[in-house]
Amino acid sequence: MPILESLAKDHRALEQLLSTLAQTPSSAPEDRIATFGRLQSLVHAHARAEEEVVYRRLRSALPDEEKTLEAYEEHHVADLLLQELASGCPGGPGWSAKLRVFEELLRHHIKEEELTLFKLIGEGFDNAKLARMGEEFELLKHEKLEKFLGPLRRAAPAFAGRATVSAQAAAGRLVRRSELQVRRVLARLGKRRSGAKAREEVAEETVE
Repeated sequence: MPILESLAKDHRALEQLLSTLAQTPSSAPEDRIATFGRLQSLVHAHARAEEEVVYRRLRSALPDEEKTLEAYEEHHVADLLLQELASGCPGGPGWSAKLRVFEELLRHHIKEEELTLFKLIGEGFDNAKLARMGEEFELLKHEKLEKFLGPLRRAAPAFAGRATVSAQAAAGRLVRRSELQVRRVLARLGKRRSGAKAREEVAEETVE
């Protein structure tokens, strides 16, 4: 899948998770925790893979482009808000207020990215490069998901001291869907080696 399609697909998934979370009442904290677990996992994996595959190349090709720098900073602010949300109480009014701020930030980021950065990406790389970037993005996103969720498999994270087994289960489903997508990418590439070796070869192919 070309990189712009991969990014847009993730954006729609993030917007749906934001809507679901906003509509979940404070009286259902376990449902909030489950949805937040999926949101946090996808935001983290998407952002780190996007920075490596897309932003890095844009910075190299257009070092003075401020939109790319702004996108990096918005990722940074989103990370801080997610950390605070993860350590807060999902049933409290303060948590809901912080969530609304996070939602506004993320929706703004998605809109600006699709209006400005998508154009820069489409104009800066040919179709073959866009396709390779899409494959590399999916592989790296899966790797980031695995790294992010590893500690959650060993010990449940805390939301104001409460175990979040449901969050782990929801995040696990996200990983399984990602694993299927990665297998399809590897099949298209014709790889028969280990996933780690395949990632190394993809990275070598896409070095500027």
